[in-house]
Amino acid sequence: MSFRSRWDNGSWNVICDQCGRKFKEEDLRVRWDGLMVCSKDWETRQPQDFVHGVADTQAPPFARPEQQNVFQSLVCNLLTIQGVSEYGVADCAQADLNNGYTPTNYPSF
Repeated sequence: MSFRSRWDNGSWNVICDQCGRKFKEEDLRVRWDGLMVCSKDWETRQPQDFVHGVADTQAPPFARPEQQNVFQSLVCNLLTIQGVSEYGVADCAQADLNNGYTPTNYPSF
């Protein structure tokens, strides 16, 4: 049924955009991609073209600024590692440390 050679009043010959054969204009349809095609080349649009993604919010429900450090920076030196009271500092003092420094021979700064 590619081409009818008869004359129809108000009809014209059209070429199928897919296969290139001649048809009367009432035998062609506009496909979803805008092409004028015959019934053999007609295809419906893929249903997956209408699927939309769901928005995924990645943000947490609340956020707070980072806290400032409240700890003092601790520097261990020869005086603060003493296991002697009033000279040793916590986390620096070493028990039974005898390095020769005592309050009498400690150099003054």
